[in-house]
Amino acid sequence: MPKSPRLITPPDPSLTSRREIWIVVVSTTWVQALTSAAMLLVPVLAPQIAADFSIPTGLVGLQVSLLYGIAMLVSLQAGSLARRLGACRSSQVAMALVMVGCAVAGGSTPAALLLTTLLLGVAYGLTNPAAAQLLARYTPLRHRNLLYSIKQSGVPLGGVLSGSLAPSLAQAWSWHAAFFVLSLAALFTTLALQLRRREWDSDRAPATLLRGSGSLAVLYRRPPILWLGMAGFCLAAAQLSLLSFTVAFMVEELLITLITAGVIMSVVHASGVVGRVGWGMLADRLGRSVPVLCGLAIAMLVLFVAVSLLGPGTPVWLVIGLLSAAGVTAIGWNGVYLSEVARRSPQVEVSEATAAVLVLTYMGVLTGPALFSVIVSLGGNYSVGFLLPGLASLMALFCLRRAIRESETSPQSEASRSP
Repeated sequence: MPKSPRLITPPDPSLTSRREIWIVVVSTTWVQALTSAAMLLVPVLAPQIAADFSIPTGLVGLQVSLLYGIAMLVSLQAGSLARRLGACRSSQVAMALVMVGCAVAGGSTPAALLLTTLLLGVAYGLTNPAAAQLLARYTPLRHRNLLYSIKQSGVPLGGVLSGSLAPSLAQAWSWHAAFFVLSLAALFTTLALQLRRREWDSDRAPATLLRGSGSLAVLYRRPPILWLGMAGFCLAAAQLSLLSFTVAFMVEELLITLITAGVIMSVVHASGVVGRVGWGMLADRLGRSVPVLCGLAIAMLVLFVAVSLLGPGTPVWLVIGLLSAAGVTAIGWNGVYLSEVARRSPQVEVSEATAAVLVLTYMGVLTGPALFSVIVSLGGNYSVGFLLPGLASLMALFCLRRAIRESETSPQSEASRSP
C-alpha cells in the first residue's frame, strides 16, 4: 500500500517530460476519437445499412441507445478493470473490441450489427476510466483541465471522422469499407500502445477485485462525487437533447432546409470542440473548475430558453448564433467536469470515480432524449421540448452547489484530494 502513491505519481515532476505528457494526451484522445467514430458509423450510414438489411431506418437509430446502455453497464466495472489490467492494457482491450466489432459488421446481417453494437458498447465503456487514470498520473495539476478537455475533444473529433470519411467510402465502394478502415486503424492503435505499456501500466494492481456494485461504491463513500455524478446526469441529458433534436427542430419548425440545417449542426459540433478547449484553459487560469461548470449551467439555462423562443421568422444568423453558443456550453463542459472528478478523488481511485460518475452520465444520455421525445409525442412542439434541457441545466447547477457544500462539510473528501 505505501508503494502505490510512488508508482502512480512520478517522484519528480521534471522527470515527466513534456514529450511524455503529450504522448499520453494524444494517445488517449486518439483512442477516444476512434471509439467515438466507430459508435457513430451506424447512424451516419443508416440509409445504406437499413437498405442492405431490409429494415426501417428508424430501427437502426435504436442502435445508439443500446450502445450507450451497454457502455453504462460496463462502466460499473471499468474503473476496477483499469486498475487490475492497467490503463494502457484496458485501452488496448477497447481498441481490440473496436477492431473486432467493425470487422463483424461486414457480416451484413442484423445479428452481425447487434454483435457489433455489443462490442462497441463495451469498448466505449472502457475508454474513459482508463484515460482518466493515465491523465491523472502524468498531467501536471496546473494544466489538467486543459489536457482533460483536449482528450474529451476526441468525442466530436470522432464525429468529424465518421461524418466526413464514412459517406465518401460508402459511395466509392460500400458501407463495409468504412468499418474495414476503422478496424485497421484500431488494430494499428492496439499495436502502437504496446510500445508504452510497460511504463504506463507500472501502477496496475492485479489483486483489484471486480465487486458486485462495481465503481458505484465510490458514490457512497464520497458524497461530493455523488453530487458531481448527478450534475453529470443533468448536463448529459441537456447535451444529448441538443444533439438529437436540433436538426429536426430547424427543418420542421424553423423551416430551414435540410442541407442548411446540416451545415449549422456542423458549426454546433465545431463550437463544442472550441468550448471544450476554451473552458479547460479558463478553469486552469482560475485554478478552479466548479465556478466554470456553474457558469456553464447558468449560460445553458438562458440559451435553451432563448432557443425555445425561436420561430419560423427568426433570421438565420440569429439561429446560428444561439445554437453555436448552445454548442460551446452544452457540448463544452465534459473535460472540465472529468478533471474536477479526478481532482476530488484519491489518485488510486481516479479510474473508479470516473467510471462511477459516467454510469450516471450515461443514464442522462439515455433519459434526456427519451423525455424530449415524450414531450414532442404528447403534442408539444420542439420549442417546448427545449425547455427540458433548460430545466436540466438548472438542476445541474443545484447539484454542483451541493457538491461544493459536501466538500466543505466533509473533511474526508478534502483530505483525499489529489496533491
